[in-house]
Amino acid sequence: MIVIFVLFLSFSFVFAEEGTLRLLFAGDLMGHVTQISAAKREAKGKGYDYKPVFKYFKPYFSNADLAVVNLEHTLAGEPYSGYPRFSSPDESIFAIKDAGFDIIATANNHSLDGGKRGLERTLSVLDSIELKHFGIYRDTAERESNYPLFIEKNGIKLVFLNYTYGTNMLVEEAPNIVNRIDTTQIIADIRKAKLVFPDFIIAFMHWGAEYENTENKEQRELAAFLASKGVNLIIGSHPHVVQPFDNIPVLGKDSVPVIYSLGNFVSNQRDRYTNGGIIFEVSLQKSTFGGKIGGSKTKVIDYGYVPFWVYRYGKPGKHLFRLLPECKKNAYPCKEYRMKTEDRKAMELFFQDTKKTLKNLPMKKNE
Repeated sequence: MIVIFVLFLSFSFVFAEEGTLRLLFAGDLMGHVTQISAAKREAKGKGYDYKPVFKYFKPYFSNADLAVVNLEHTLAGEPYSGYPRFSSPDESIFAIKDAGFDIIATANNHSLDGGKRGLERTLSVLDSIELKHFGIYRDTAERESNYPLFIEKNGIKLVFLNYTYGTNMLVEEAPNIVNRIDTTQIIADIRKAKLVFPDFIIAFMHWGAEYENTENKEQRELAAFLASKGVNLIIGSHPHVVQPFDNIPVLGKDSVPVIYSLGNFVSNQRDRYTNGGIIFEVSLQKSTFGGKIGGSKTKVIDYGYVPFWVYRYGKPGKHLFRLLPECKKNAYPCKEYRMKTEDRKAMELFFQDTKKTLKNLPMKKNE
């Protein structure tokens, strides 16, 4: 009798692979004036064209099951403007969809740059091209209906959370809502998320100190809090530089990966550390239990990063932008450009700095 019971248990907990999912996360998509001018130049008198910026990475983004980016400018309409109150042409987000992105994180310190009109118009544009988004809302009813963001892909149920430390002292006009970092609200949101029995919860956090190469105490404490409440993966943005990766131990559960900052995605910032960023790549696998005691488990089976450098080239006043992978002078795609010595040195330094910061994280290829 005891033997039969032991055999039953041994068969009940056999795992069978059910589904896998490959996720990509990109950092701060800025909208500086130089970027707007470059997009106008690329379009050759026919509006704005941001698509060439992503030409070397489009296959990589498109091959992911889901790709997520932080939209750190508004689509408030004309007149277009850069820092400190960003409003970019709609083509900036059209290019993001064309590049292969599926989901837009919208809660950050520039969410209110265009006021009520800017917030609502940004949401309308995202809706019009069927890009999923999370973080800002027209009103309470919309937030209740759409947040947390729930997406099922390849048999894996995901929940996305998004919060910002602030909005540059701007206050949303009623009834608009921007998700703020508030632990009481976050607990309530996680409880709500668990009502749909998700396989995996992801928090996209806009936090930390700008231009600091390491995370601060507040980030570490908040990451530990999120992990303790059931978040399975934590993605950071805002510092505009790449910050370290870590795994947060959780008693009795899998550790929680956290990348404290992805750095810039596309921007006009040219100082050391700010002129590039990373794509954080995560692969998930869902397995089911066999036998009468049913259940499932979704875990991270692989992760790593792809670094890139934001190449700004051309004469002053006539600049263009390209995301470049690490490449040698005579190798594709670097051989396509007559890169100045100072630019090549800046690119090489960025990749060296990034590898040093992420020495405990495997580097992937953009393929």
